[in-house]
Amino acid sequence: MKVDKNILKLKLVDARLYFVSLIVGLLTGIVAVPYHYLLQFFYSLRKSFFDSSPPWYLHILLFLVLWGILLFVAWLVKRWPYISGGGISQTRGAINGRIEYIHSFRQLLAKFAGGVLTLSSGLSMGREGPSVQMGSYIGDLISKWGHILSGERKQLLAAGAGAGLAAAFAAPLAAATLVIESIERFDAPKTAITTILAGVVAGAIASIMYPFNPYNQIQAIAPDIPFPLQIKLFLIFAVIVSIFGKFYSLLMLYVKRLYPAIKQPEYIKLLGLVTMAYVISLTVTDLTGGGEQFLTEQALGGNNSLYWIGSMMLLHMFFTVYSFSSGLPGGSFIPTLVTGGLIGKLCALILVQQGVIAPENISYVMLIGMAAFLIAVVRTPITAIILITEITEHFEVFYPSIVVGGLTYYFTELLEIKPFNVMFYEEMINKPLFKEQKRLILNVEVMAGAYFDGKGIDTLKLPNHCDIINVHRSRKDFPPAGMTIQAGDQLTIELDAQDIEMLYEPLVSMANIY
Repeated sequence: MKVDKNILKLKLVDARLYFVSLIVGLLTGIVAVPYHYLLQFFYSLRKSFFDSSPPWYLHILLFLVLWGILLFVAWLVKRWPYISGGGISQTRGAINGRIEYIHSFRQLLAKFAGGVLTLSSGLSMGREGPSVQMGSYIGDLISKWGHILSGERKQLLAAGAGAGLAAAFAAPLAAATLVIESIERFDAPKTAITTILAGVVAGAIASIMYPFNPYNQIQAIAPDIPFPLQIKLFLIFAVIVSIFGKFYSLLMLYVKRLYPAIKQPEYIKLLGLVTMAYVISLTVTDLTGGGEQFLTEQALGGNNSLYWIGSMMLLHMFFTVYSFSSGLPGGSFIPTLVTGGLIGKLCALILVQQGVIAPENISYVMLIGMAAFLIAVVRTPITAIILITEITEHFEVFYPSIVVGGLTYYFTELLEIKPFNVMFYEEMINKPLFKEQKRLILNVEVMAGAYFDGKGIDTLKLPNHCDIINVHRSRKDFPPAGMTIQAGDQLTIELDAQDIEMLYEPLVSMANIY
């Protein structure tokens, strides 16, 4: 049997890429695990301080220190604008060519420091977004250090992003689905493999360093109720979650537009933010820093007062929106899970009062609420369902989450709820810096059997002023005129900047086979 040398060569190139993705996962885990550790360490210090009832002058001192920390982080964001927010939008922009990572190592350090300091100050943001972006920075660095071809660079960016989420939750499968659903949706074959490989390594490091997972302690005891009643309750629950999701999304959009419009110096706006965080820390410290500790406490028992849980849920929601609108480094996943879990607890407490379910079923409903609310505001159903199942290790909630999540997805489409990641991405590309962009470069790798494979470049009719300006083959660059495209070629396509979001999927699909 004769072996095609070109095909063998391409497989060896793929093998090298997969091996490099393991290195990306290893380095991302090495960075993300200390990041998680520092967040836990500073949270414990802050909680111990507030629990110890210190004298008033120490409160004043800590308040001024936290204010100074936020001012420093705001300076970092001004110096490195791409480290703001969660980082998923920036990662997507880097993959599709909107953003060019410059000084990736410095930005990695800035994102690490900014994320730790922001969350340690008590703001309601998550660790997962910064972990995702730090992973993409590592993927970019490895692609440059390893001289990875431009068409393959995005696979390492996606692999690093997935590894970051895997390290944040020790959930490699959910990390891979997030990349495919939300970050790099149109380049599935290699992206899926590299992301899973990197995610498994990063998730393994996180599991070794953090063998105790608080979500594993949450019980998931399904209520013993008739199937027709279950379906009715699932339907009602999906409607409630969707309505809250609509409110949350509108509130986030409104405050994110309002915050920059406030005609006050940045230090005054940050003073208001740190004041809110400090007041909440004085009363319910667990509700700060994203609220993950508060969520697990309520899932393991906590307070069963409807009014108190409802008040804490609304307070956390407004605090999260205010925190995220500041543009400081921090993610939205964990606060979203907390809000969804508290909505689930509210609904469960009402059902307990009506005698429909027992008190031991409350946490079961909370877990379903976490998955459903994440679907409502982020619109990544597979990721949400797998994530909750993976971090809790409770398959009891898998099928109910599919039903409630599917209904929630349908209702959110009816309510026209714009997913957070889409909303944040559109907000980013509408800034003046991006509107000034005229032409962008997109690099794609041609796979065997793809539409581009075997086509003459001169005969191709590409849409909307798209031009193939270079062909990279066998470590050499060739002018495209008169060339026939082969599998393994790296094509450099130039197109109008305003068309990248519309044409990215078609162009990448032409170079791939699914």
